[in-house]
Amino acid sequence: MDRYVHHELRSVITASAVVAVCVPITVSVHGGPVSSTGVPLFVAALIAFVALCTLAQATRIKWIGRVPDFESAVPLDRPPAGPSLLRHPLNPWLFAVMGAGTLGAALAWDRMAALFPLWPALVWLGQAGLAADWERRTGRTLWRGHDPERPWLLSATDSNRQRWTARVTN
Repeated sequence: MDRYVHHELRSVITASAVVAVCVPITVSVHGGPVSSTGVPLFVAALIAFVALCTLAQATRIKWIGRVPDFESAVPLDRPPAGPSLLRHPLNPWLFAVMGAGTLGAALAWDRMAALFPLWPALVWLGQAGLAADWERRTGRTLWRGHDPERPWLLSATDSNRQRWTARVTN
Protein backbone atom coordinates (compact mmCIF):
# COMPACT_ATOMS: atom_id res chain seq x y z
CA MET A 1 0.00 0.00 0.00
CA ASP A 2 1.06 3.52 -0.65
CA ARG A 3 0.05 6.80 0.89
CA TYR A 4 -2.05 8.77 -1.61
CA VAL A 5 -0.13 12.03 -1.22
CA HIS A 6 3.17 10.18 -1.67
CA HIS A 7 1.82 8.45 -4.79
CA GLU A 8 0.92 11.80 -6.36
CA LEU A 9 4.25 13.37 -5.38
CA ARG A 10 6.12 10.34 -6.75
CA SER A 11 4.33 10.94 -10.08
CA VAL A 12 5.34 14.62 -10.00
CA ILE A 13 8.98 13.71 -9.37
CA THR A 14 8.89 11.13 -12.17
CA ALA A 15 7.38 13.56 -14.69
CA SER A 16 9.95 16.20 -13.70
CA ALA A 17 12.73 13.65 -14.23
CA VAL A 18 11.33 12.89 -17.70
CA VAL A 19 11.48 16.60 -18.55
CA ALA A 20 15.01 16.80 -17.15
CA VAL A 21 16.08 13.94 -19.45
CA CYS A 22 14.09 14.84 -22.58
CA VAL A 23 14.79 18.58 -22.76
CA PRO A 24 18.62 18.30 -23.03
CA ILE A 25 18.31 15.55 -25.66
CA THR A 26 15.77 17.59 -27.65
CA VAL A 27 17.89 20.74 -27.39
CA SER A 28 20.98 18.90 -28.61
CA VAL A 29 19.08 17.52 -31.63
CA HIS A 30 16.64 20.32 -32.58
CA GLY A 31 17.52 23.40 -30.54
CA GLY A 32 15.48 24.99 -27.74
CA PRO A 33 12.03 23.50 -27.05
CA VAL A 34 10.26 26.88 -26.84
CA SER A 35 11.09 30.13 -28.58
CA SER A 36 11.58 33.20 -26.42
CA THR A 37 8.27 34.64 -27.65
CA GLY A 38 6.41 31.41 -26.79
CA VAL A 39 7.53 31.20 -23.15
CA PRO A 40 4.97 33.66 -21.69
CA LEU A 41 2.14 32.03 -23.63
CA PHE A 42 3.23 28.54 -22.55
CA VAL A 43 3.50 29.55 -18.88
CA ALA A 44 0.13 31.33 -18.92
CA ALA A 45 -1.60 28.35 -20.54
CA LEU A 46 0.06 25.97 -18.08
CA ILE A 47 -1.01 28.01 -15.04
CA ALA A 48 -4.58 28.42 -16.33
CA PHE A 49 -4.92 24.71 -17.10
CA VAL A 50 -3.60 23.61 -13.71
CA ALA A 51 -5.74 26.14 -11.83
CA LEU A 52 -8.90 24.99 -13.60
CA CYS A 53 -8.11 21.30 -13.08
CA THR A 54 -7.35 21.78 -9.39
CA LEU A 55 -10.50 23.84 -8.82
CA ALA A 56 -12.61 21.24 -10.63
CA GLN A 57 -11.11 18.43 -8.56
CA ALA A 58 -11.82 20.31 -5.34
CA THR A 59 -15.57 20.09 -6.06
CA ARG A 60 -18.09 17.33 -5.51
CA ILE A 61 -18.92 17.00 -9.22
CA LYS A 62 -19.33 13.34 -10.14
CA TRP A 63 -16.40 11.86 -12.16
CA ILE A 64 -14.37 15.08 -11.80
CA GLY A 65 -14.19 15.99 -8.10
CA ARG A 66 -11.84 14.10 -5.82
CA VAL A 67 -13.50 15.07 -2.51
CA PRO A 68 -16.22 12.36 -2.71
CA ASP A 69 -13.48 9.77 -3.27
CA PHE A 70 -11.64 11.02 -0.19
CA GLU A 71 -14.78 10.95 1.94
CA SER A 72 -15.79 7.45 0.81
CA ALA A 73 -12.39 5.95 1.68
CA VAL A 74 -12.61 2.58 3.43
CA PRO A 75 -11.53 2.91 7.09
CA LEU A 76 -8.46 0.94 8.20
CA ASP A 77 -7.52 0.07 11.78
CA ARG A 78 -3.84 0.82 11.50
CA PRO A 79 -1.56 2.39 8.90
CA PRO A 80 0.00 -0.12 6.54
CA ALA A 81 3.71 -0.40 5.95
CA GLY A 82 4.54 0.91 2.51
CA PRO A 83 7.44 2.25 0.48
CA SER A 84 8.66 5.62 1.66
CA LEU A 85 8.73 8.56 -0.71
CA LEU A 86 12.32 9.23 0.35
CA ARG A 87 13.45 5.67 -0.40
CA HIS A 88 11.48 5.30 -3.65
CA PRO A 89 11.03 8.77 -5.17
CA LEU A 90 10.65 7.57 -8.77
CA ASN A 91 8.03 5.39 -10.44
CA PRO A 92 10.10 3.35 -12.93
CA TRP A 93 7.16 2.23 -15.09
CA LEU A 94 5.77 5.73 -15.43
CA PHE A 95 9.27 7.03 -16.19
CA ALA A 96 9.79 4.46 -18.95
CA VAL A 97 6.40 4.97 -20.60
CA MET A 98 6.31 8.75 -20.26
CA GLY A 99 9.97 9.12 -21.22
CA ALA A 100 9.69 7.00 -24.36
CA GLY A 101 6.51 8.76 -25.48
CA THR A 102 7.82 12.23 -24.73
CA LEU A 103 11.21 11.70 -26.34
CA GLY A 104 9.67 10.07 -29.40
CA ALA A 105 7.18 12.92 -29.85
CA ALA A 106 9.84 15.58 -29.23
CA LEU A 107 12.26 14.11 -31.77
CA ALA A 108 9.79 12.99 -34.44
CA TRP A 109 6.99 15.53 -34.19
CA ASP A 110 7.64 18.81 -32.36
CA ARG A 111 10.38 19.93 -30.01
CA MET A 112 7.73 21.48 -27.71
CA ALA A 113 6.62 17.94 -26.77
CA ALA A 114 9.65 17.70 -24.46
CA LEU A 115 7.75 19.98 -22.06
CA PHE A 116 4.42 18.10 -22.15
CA PRO A 117 5.08 16.12 -18.92
CA LEU A 118 4.91 19.43 -17.04
CA TRP A 119 1.12 19.47 -17.61
CA PRO A 120 0.29 16.22 -15.77
CA ALA A 121 3.03 16.89 -13.21
CA LEU A 122 1.36 20.10 -12.11
CA VAL A 123 -2.08 18.45 -12.12
CA TRP A 124 -0.70 15.69 -9.88
CA LEU A 125 0.85 18.34 -7.66
CA GLY A 126 -2.58 19.96 -7.33
CA GLN A 127 -4.12 16.58 -6.43
CA ALA A 128 -1.45 16.06 -3.77
CA GLY A 129 -2.21 19.50 -2.37
CA LEU A 130 -5.95 18.78 -2.29
CA ALA A 131 -5.36 15.46 -0.52
CA ALA A 132 -2.94 16.99 1.99
CA ASP A 133 -5.43 19.76 2.77
CA TRP A 134 -8.25 17.21 3.18
CA GLU A 135 -6.05 15.08 5.46
CA ARG A 136 -5.18 18.10 7.59
CA ARG A 137 -8.81 19.21 7.91
CA THR A 138 -10.26 15.76 8.68
CA GLY A 139 -7.44 14.21 10.71
CA ARG A 140 -7.37 11.14 8.45
CA THR A 141 -4.60 9.78 6.22
CA LEU A 142 -5.42 8.48 2.73
CA TRP A 143 -3.92 5.25 1.35
CA ARG A 144 -4.05 3.50 -2.03
CA GLY A 145 -3.91 -0.23 -2.75
CA HIS A 146 -5.88 -1.94 0.03
CA ASP A 147 -7.71 -3.95 -2.65
CA PRO A 148 -5.18 -5.66 -4.97
CA GLU A 149 -7.80 -6.07 -7.69
CA ARG A 150 -8.72 -2.35 -7.61
CA PRO A 151 -5.59 -0.48 -6.41
CA TRP A 152 -7.06 2.94 -7.22
CA LEU A 153 -9.63 2.68 -4.40
CA LEU A 154 -8.76 4.72 -1.34
CA SER A 155 -8.68 3.76 2.31
CA ALA A 156 -8.08 5.97 5.33
CA THR A 157 -6.64 5.74 8.82
CA ASP A 158 -7.13 8.08 11.74
CA SER A 159 -4.06 10.35 11.93
CA ASN A 160 -4.73 11.28 15.55
CA ARG A 161 -4.71 7.61 16.59
CA GLN A 162 -1.41 7.12 14.73
CA ARG A 163 0.20 10.01 16.60
CA TRP A 164 -1.12 8.77 19.95
CA THR A 165 0.09 5.21 19.31
CA ALA A 166 3.53 6.48 18.25
CA ARG A 167 3.85 8.50 21.48
CA VAL A 168 2.83 5.55 23.65
CA THR A 169 5.22 3.08 22.00
CA ASN A 170 8.20 5.44 22.04
